[in-house]
Amino acid sequence: MKGTLGICATTSSSLTHLLGITSAAVRAGKRVEVFITGQAARFTQDSRFAEVVALADVAICEVSYFAAGYQGVEIPGLGDKDFVTQARNADLAERCERYLLI
Repeated sequence: MKGTLGICATTSSSLTHLLGITSAAVRAGKRVEVFITGQAARFTQDSRFAEVVALADVAICEVSYFAAGYQGVEIPGLGDKDFVTQARNADLAERCERYLLI
C-alpha cells in the first residue's frame, strides 16, 4: 500500500521509539499500521499507548497478549477484531511501502 509505514514492535522497551516514529510518519502524511507482538504486549498497559492507538491502525498478537497475562484486559480504542495472529504481521510486511521492526 503506497504511503503506508508498517511497524512491528517486539520489545517492551520500544514504546518511546514507536511513539516518535509514528508521530513523525503521520506528520509526513503517511498512514501507519502497527503490529504488537512478543514482549511489546506489555506496553499496551502504559497510558502512552493510547497515543499510538489514536495515530495508527493497531493490531496485537493475541497469543503474545495472553502470554503477558492480559487475557480479559481491554485496551481503550481497540476491539476483538484488533487481536490477531502472526498472519497479520506477514500481510503487513508484504503490502506496506515500508516496514520497520523495532
